[in-house]
Amino acid sequence: MKLIKKILTVLLVFVAIIIGIYAYFGGFAKIEFKAEEGGGEMVVYREMIGSYGKNGDLMKSIAEELEKDFEIKVFQGIGIYYDNPKEIEAGDLRWEIGSIVKTDDNNKIDELKKSFSVKILPHQEYLYVDRPLKGYFSIMIGVFKIYPLIEQYFEDNGYSDEVPIMEIYDNKNKTITYRVALVKL
Repeated sequence: MKLIKKILTVLLVFVAIIIGIYAYFGGFAKIEFKAEEGGGEMVVYREMIGSYGKNGDLMKSIAEELEKDFEIKVFQGIGIYYDNPKEIEAGDLRWEIGSIVKTDDNNKIDELKKSFSVKILPHQEYLYVDRPLKGYFSIMIGVFKIYPLIEQYFEDNGYSDEVPIMEIYDNKNKTITYRVALVKL
């Protein structure tokens, strides 16, 4: 009987720890969709093909390069993902990774274009979902929890799912914003 009590106690403690970790990284945070106009941000990025697995390292590397070589302080990283990994082989996934920058210095923009691709995100209506950013597990919870809900939202409301999903990592405000263009079928 004592052994069973010990085993149950250990299991309860383990479950409590898992629930606590899940809660800390935003697993129970309320999910709210909002549709509104957005866009106009300047994105400095690199085009990628292959697995999404190294996106965090590349985003960090680009931000460091922008700060060191171009003296641009970066507060927001961005990943733009064109393909659904459930439908496309990992080696063929198309994506862009980089930073959202704020500069109107044309000389600096010309210099950036020598090392990176640069574009302005289109002004249009987007679906937004904001989540807390507290570390790697926040990102993973988002991938497994938010993406299916976005797919369901599109299906329920008659929107095309043939649009890229943007993940905007705001290090200053500690949030991840999932942003997807709203295009009616």
